Amino acid sequence: MARPVVPSDRGTDPVPVLAPAERRAVVRRPTVGERLAYLDNLKTLLIAGIIASHAINGYAEFGSWIYQDFREGSLSPAVELIFVIANVTLGGLFLMALFFLISGLLTHDSLERKGPSRFVSDRLLRLGVPFAAYTLVVWPLLEYSLFGPFRHRGFWDSYLDSDPYLDNGPMWFVGVLLLFSLGLVGWWRLRPPPAPSTGPLRWRHLVLLALAVGLTTFAVRIGLLADSNQFLNLHVWGWPEYLAMFGLGVLAARNGWLRPVPRDLARRCGIATVVAMLLVGSFVGSAEPLGLDEEVFFGGFGPLAFLAAMGEGVLAVAATLWVLAFVQRHLNGTGRLRKAAARSSYAAFML
Repeated sequence: MARPVVPSDRGTDPVPVLAPAERRAVVRRPTVGERLAYLDNLKTLLIAGIIASHAINGYAEFGSWIYQDFREGSLSPAVELIFVIANVTLGGLFLMALFFLISGLLTHDSLERKGPSRFVSDRLLRLGVPFAAYTLVVWPLLEYSLFGPFRHRGFWDSYLDSDPYLDNGPMWFVGVLLLFSLGLVGWWRLRPPPAPSTGPLRWRHLVLLALAVGLTTFAVRIGLLADSNQFLNLHVWGWPEYLAMFGLGVLAARNGWLRPVPRDLARRCGIATVVAMLLVGSFVGSAEPLGLDEEVFFGGFGPLAFLAAMGEGVLAVAATLWVLAFVQRHLNGTGRLRKAAARSSYAAFML
């Protein structure tokens, strides 16, 4: 049944009359200087998850983290298997996609509000300066302080012989986000964006996007395995989903698609997420009993690499929107502690 409409307070377009439950979840475009509580709360939780998972990674064989070579103890195989399954299904395959979706939502509004010149200046200051300082100074000193005494090499030998070259640890995300942001400005200079669409975001659009992410991820990882090293630690093996979700965030902010995430869309994304999580968790859990190395899922031309890439495509699209819908409806509150955590989250991420 169609919803009734009433004139807007600006006397222009009609505004749909929403049911009380829907009205509570409506997320309007932020005004100048306004922070969106649900996005602040989500970013805080995501960064807390990154810190916790890297802390556990330091005592596991799974993944790669600088402390693994110096750990004073290791997780038991059973505990590590539980950690791996939880890490993969509870965010490992879509956490960064969610970060890029949030970034796209905020980037569009910031670019429209500030204009290209000021936007670029702000991004270079807020993202470029920390990225350069971390890449050229902080991370090399940290690695040298850990590896230097064991390898008996000078600082410059250690600096010039890093793998990847100009490594930057967790700050790779900041560098990639800076590239995407500057690329968006350049793209819009060459091709000015069309007028906002009046049509909704539909389920079939998300299905096609998930298929595209899965296929391109599989193609990229034939040559660049997941968790492989590239110059500046840019994680190119994950760019298909990062670009897709950043672009979806930009388009969604421009067209108002996800303010809020429609309930039917969120429900379908939730079902797809649970199914994909169960399948991916089953793949990971059965790898060791079947004598498979975890790297068969990381890339190459094979059926397991294909299934892993397609599962990641589903989670990158469906899980991100499902989580976004949840926080819009249930984590949209503020408070002194939440505000302080949100203000500190970027610094905590770098530390």
